[in-house]
Amino acid sequence: MTESSFKTGLVSAFWLTAAVAVGWVVCFLPACMLRGESGVWWMTIAAMCCLIPGWIVVFLSMVAIVRDEFTAMAIQMLVRLFTVASVALAVRRFRPELGFVDFFGWLVGFYLLALVTEVFVLRKNSPGKKS
Repeated sequence: MTESSFKTGLVSAFWLTAAVAVGWVVCFLPACMLRGESGVWWMTIAAMCCLIPGWIVVFLSMVAIVRDEFTAMAIQMLVRLFTVASVALAVRRFRPELGFVDFFGWLVGFYLLALVTEVFVLRKNSPGKKS
């Protein structure tokens, strides 16, 4: 990883974090109104479960581990999807009383927000893009 790709990774991680933080702020009041303090707690967990694999994906894209773009995309997708799916299954197993409004709706929303932000940031910083 070169210094410029590390800097690009940090900037990408910043934009991803900023997008998820803005999403969290926008969803704070609805979470409070729907479920109170526990709604905010589960919304925060859902946001972090989408943000952390997003950071991993952003930094993996800056490291030239795989030369084939399709393989790199598949690895990134698997990291993102399996992390979020594992958390969803764990929550479903240990807290079966939580429904769509309590956790899973927030998880889907933050997953889509992080995915759109990652695609935008990675596409903007792709090495093959011509300015």
